[in-house]
Amino acid sequence: MTPSDHEDRITRAGEYALRVLNPTEEAEARAEAARNPAFGTEVDRWNEQLGRLADEVAPVQPPASLWPRILAATGGAANDNAVVFWRRWAIGSTGLLAASLAAVAVLIATPAPAPDPATTPVAGSITRVATLKLDNGVTALTLAYDSATGELYLAPTREMEGDTRIPHLWLVLPDGAGVQLVGAIDGHETSRHSLEGVIVNQATEAIAVAVSMEQPGHTPNPDHPDGPVVAQGEFQPL
Repeated sequence: MTPSDHEDRITRAGEYALRVLNPTEEAEARAEAARNPAFGTEVDRWNEQLGRLADEVAPVQPPASLWPRILAATGGAANDNAVVFWRRWAIGSTGLLAASLAAVAVLIATPAPAPDPATTPVAGSITRVATLKLDNGVTALTLAYDSATGELYLAPTREMEGDTRIPHLWLVLPDGAGVQLVGAIDGHETSRHSLEGVIVNQATEAIAVAVSMEQPGHTPNPDHPDGPVVAQGEFQPL
């Protein structure tokens, strides 16, 4: 097995543990975990790491609307492991990639400034996640967006390292409405961004996210990238 194959197995195991795969991919990963001991071990390691991180984060009382939304999304039933996962997500532990687990936990555990009432979304908003992949299927970036606070958490892999261009994050809007620039992001380190104004609602409604690579010192127009789009991924609501 090459180093690349090993890294891909770790990433897929993490995506499976975090429940960010689509139904077909999740079924394939579940079957692989059952027949492949090495992959199953990676999944168990992820679950253990995520559990430890969740246990270290101080509890926060979730809104009363959270559990009805979870039950509606899961058809009204969940197994014990799923319940543990959802509860741990609700109290703020969002591990995104193996190399960024600790950093993301610190980011989410750090209290954010008091929100501006004019830009705070209405009650009942949801948290969303996305895994952005390159054309070759390799994960370049994982993100989580909390529309209740406007907080966006980003965890890049090493795939954009060495590129002198600057990655810019885009929202893909529904109904063919085009794209909206979020802004330049760090392609190497885990980061947190506080969205404001109309872009908060756009991020809540967006169907996908993408990354373009722009020349240093250049900011593209907010409705279309000038550099190549190198990674994209669909939003998955929680």
